[in-house]
Amino acid sequence: MTPHQVEQAASWQARLLSEHCSEHDRARFADWLGESEAHHQAYGLVSQIWKSGSFAEQKPARKISRRAALSCGALFGALTLFGPSGADAREFRTGRRERRHLALDTMDIDMDACSAVICGPSRHQMTIGNGRYALAFREDQAGFRCCGWSVSGGRGRYALEISDRAMQLAVLEGGLSLSGHGQRRLALGEGQALSFDRLTQRSVVAAARPDEIMAWREGRALFRNTPLDQAVAEMARYSDKPVMILSPSLARLLISGVFHTQDPARFFKALAHLLPLRVRFGPTQIEIVKL
Repeated sequence: MTPHQVEQAASWQARLLSEHCSEHDRARFADWLGESEAHHQAYGLVSQIWKSGSFAEQKPARKISRRAALSCGALFGALTLFGPSGADAREFRTGRRERRHLALDTMDIDMDACSAVICGPSRHQMTIGNGRYALAFREDQAGFRCCGWSVSGGRGRYALEISDRAMQLAVLEGGLSLSGHGQRRLALGEGQALSFDRLTQRSVVAAARPDEIMAWREGRALFRNTPLDQAVAEMARYSDKPVMILSPSLARLLISGVFHTQDPARFFKALAHLLPLRVRFGPTQIEIVKL
């Protein structure tokens, strides 16, 4: 999360407060919110500042800067968008080594570690951020937004994984309809998966692999010629310490195998035997470096 992203969050909320705010503006805000985990964090920070009362008591004689006024108005805008009685978006997050089950009006969501869901007061206002999820729709019309896509579908089971690089959405049972990114509406049937590259904006529909997509629910991480940085990011979800690759050239090394997420330290120790690198277990973080 950067200062620019925090300013973006404040600007969006100022726009939402405006009497000229349109449904198109609200839809664009939802798209922005769903683009990255950093945007969720920026929104959360802006909300926390408002809740802390930092802007609640300003002395009348004090001149308020334009930026402070904008921030104050923007923070109040969050309450306008998501409803009265302090009910701005309900935010559900999981930390490292943590899972959570959500029973919502139209669906059940199982969240893996390091995942985030934001729900507005309306049953149709839900944005899913970076993380990994198992979804079960209990009604014929359920849906959510993520990565700029609007997703809807009927009763069924679905799997979703979102990272800074990509989104993968698979239909295990049922069917889904997706719209967004200026593309024609996409339909996903049972046994199909959409892979969306968030950098190139390209999407590919292929056969789903349920054993791989849902391996996390069984405490397994399955890698098949996976770049090391992706494998490390996956296993870091379950580590009690952050993990850093300090030698960038190591990131594209490939790794294959099945590992247990309940014992991430064993995975990181094994890396030194599988690849030409060293792993240092420090007091505050795990570091991966060249030999």
